Amino acid sequence: MSTAQWRHPFVRQWTWLVGLMLAATALMQMTGLFWRTDLSLYDAAMPTRPAPADVVIVAIDEASITQIGRWPWRRAIHAALLDRLRAAGARAVALDLLFTEPDNESPQSDAALAAAMAKGPPTVLPLIVELSGRGRLPAERLPIPLLLRQAAGIGHVNLELDRDGVARSVFLREGLGAPNRQQFALALLNSVSKAGPELLSGDRHPDLAGAPEVWVRDYRMLIPFLGPPGHFQQLSYVDVLRGSFSPSALHGKLVLVGVTAQGFGDAYPTPRSGEGYAMPGVEVSANILQALRAGSIVRQVPTALGMAFALVPILGVALAFLRLSPRGSLIFTALCWLGTLGLSAVALRLSGWWWPPASSLATLLVMYPLWSWRRLEAKQAYLEEEFARLEADQSPLLTDIPPTDAASQPIAFFDRRIELLRRATQRLRDVRQLLADTINSLPDAMLLVDREGRIALANPAAAALFGCNSGAGLENASLDEHLSSKVGGGALTHAALAAGAPQTLEAAFRDTAQHVLIRSTPFFGGSSNRLGTIIVLADISELRAAQREREDIVRFLSHDMKSPASSLLGLAHLQRDPTLALPAAQLSQRLDLLAQRMLTLVDGFIALARAESADPTAFSEFDLRDAIQDGYDEVWATAEVRKIQIVVELPEDPIMIQGDRQLLGRALVNLLANAVKFSPIGSRVWMTCLHETAEAVVTIRDQGPGISPKNRAALFQRFSRARHAHPGDPGGTGLGLAFVRVAAQKHNGRVWIVEDSDSGAEFRLAVPSVGNSPPHGRRVAEEG
Repeated sequence: MSTAQWRHPFVRQWTWLVGLMLAATALMQMTGLFWRTDLSLYDAAMPTRPAPADVVIVAIDEASITQIGRWPWRRAIHAALLDRLRAAGARAVALDLLFTEPDNESPQSDAALAAAMAKGPPTVLPLIVELSGRGRLPAERLPIPLLLRQAAGIGHVNLELDRDGVARSVFLREGLGAPNRQQFALALLNSVSKAGPELLSGDRHPDLAGAPEVWVRDYRMLIPFLGPPGHFQQLSYVDVLRGSFSPSALHGKLVLVGVTAQGFGDAYPTPRSGEGYAMPGVEVSANILQALRAGSIVRQVPTALGMAFALVPILGVALAFLRLSPRGSLIFTALCWLGTLGLSAVALRLSGWWWPPASSLATLLVMYPLWSWRRLEAKQAYLEEEFARLEADQSPLLTDIPPTDAASQPIAFFDRRIELLRRATQRLRDVRQLLADTINSLPDAMLLVDREGRIALANPAAAALFGCNSGAGLENASLDEHLSSKVGGGALTHAALAAGAPQTLEAAFRDTAQHVLIRSTPFFGGSSNRLGTIIVLADISELRAAQREREDIVRFLSHDMKSPASSLLGLAHLQRDPTLALPAAQLSQRLDLLAQRMLTLVDGFIALARAESADPTAFSEFDLRDAIQDGYDEVWATAEVRKIQIVVELPEDPIMIQGDRQLLGRALVNLLANAVKFSPIGSRVWMTCLHETAEAVVTIRDQGPGISPKNRAALFQRFSRARHAHPGDPGGTGLGLAFVRVAAQKHNGRVWIVEDSDSGAEFRLAVPSVGNSPPHGRRVAEEG
């Protein structure tokens, strides 16, 4: 099954899942299936705020009933309370007590209360409604006319109870046939501010009707309760009646008078009520009053907008399923769940809008398990088909994998799939091991390079070639970077190797002087798509060295050795003719010169061959100063003949090195002899040695013609020598400096010519030292 074939059912299942989740969320949002959860979340998200200082509740509490007497009290007592409130400077009073019937036993009490209301402060009274039941029509019950005429306003005290019996909302306008009765707290606020129309806010009721027998409600608002029962400032009724309070406690305040004693029925369960403790109606009115004053009423998000809010996180999580990994999908789903919950709470606290999130939260909880199940089903079907195909493939080099004992028995559904996975992974491990062993056992360096030029696989030979500890050190590295560090110039690149594959090239590494044969071959995947290039680098340095050595020998035999022999034959033929024969002295001189030349060539060639075959493991410790002294002693006589003064400067302390004294001494003789040979008669040659921290450096400087830059490149190669354009060029075989280079390499050292020398030629030979000696020096010889 291809990837495209597998994705088709995958996307189809995703589409079905998303459609199902969106439809389920919309249905739950419209029906309010999780209304109880939404209400609990609303209660938990409700913030606590401080109660206003200018709203006071005069509470008819247990202490007041105990001291004043059995309820209900005479209305003259309430009149006395109003007198106290007027004297204390109360701004307005909401008397949350029902006066729907006259006091037949004491009519003067009604008159006293009416007179007290007339004197002030403005007093608001409540009305109640008797809703229809068993054929009865709803009816209003207003305060008695005597009190109604003196009231600054009247308002209903109805509360809206939710399905769980908790009071969370109120209608600001209610009435029979038309919403013309304002809420009790709104009536109190209008009695002092006269701003009734501006204070009306909240959700409009969708079922307004004009029939006189219908009780109509409008402007619904959710009550933002500031705190639990007792949160507002309260004074006991009996204390106010007796004047037992601070004069400033009521001055300029809005006063609500109502029953707070338990057992009188005027209490409601609210989101802020404690267990078994309801909030008195007068305190509910105080919360409504403060919400209207502060403009902090809570409104529910409109239905269409709430539906959009509910569907957005579902769609976002569904889209994330297509892009993220299982772990990323789980984390994103959890974040969306928390974000949805937090957004609902923050919107309530900061803006006063309430959006019930339970439908979205419920859908988010089941989306990830459902999607994981369907995704696993699709992947399982794909893997089982691939396992079967892998099992059917046979390799001539791999043995069949025997089944386990459990595989031959009727086992569970899950165990059968584990057995398939075991066999498939074992087959893949075997194939990978076979491939790795084959590649690692290759003697030549091999690289598998992808289409972008990154090294995907390298064997140990490749790691050694590029200076890495293992093939893993080359993986994911750029092939061009490694090739440029070895070859340089940018001519050999991955693009060139891949474009010309299959092809074979030869290159020389500039840092190691290795010669490699580079073969590039494309490799393909199972679908015939080119995956990259196989690059094999075979080290042919020994082959090229053998070729160079053969060419040197051929040149040596054909030219250098042949030339003196030809001269000897020429002299022999010349001497046979008496008319042309040379005198004996002149013939002896020429024969001596040709023999010395041939002997020098043979000696140099043999010395170079012995130097190249020297075994560094047989080296021993010796004092480098002794080798320098040997070289000085051997060249001294030649310098004396040319009247050249050799100045030698050596350290006082021994310079111990690991090496061959004769081999290193011969190298110093070659350098010093060259300096003497190319220096003018009567000049000087300097030979100094400085002991650095880890190596000793011997410097030989002359006052000769020097070496031109064009001759320096091949100066240390076999049969290569600098040609001087003056008649005094002493000539040479071109083997002396090649010997010096080989001797330095055998001692893990180096030899070079100083390029910025002011006059003459300056050669330096550096070899590692054994131990550290201080760099103190003195002149030990100055001969001429």
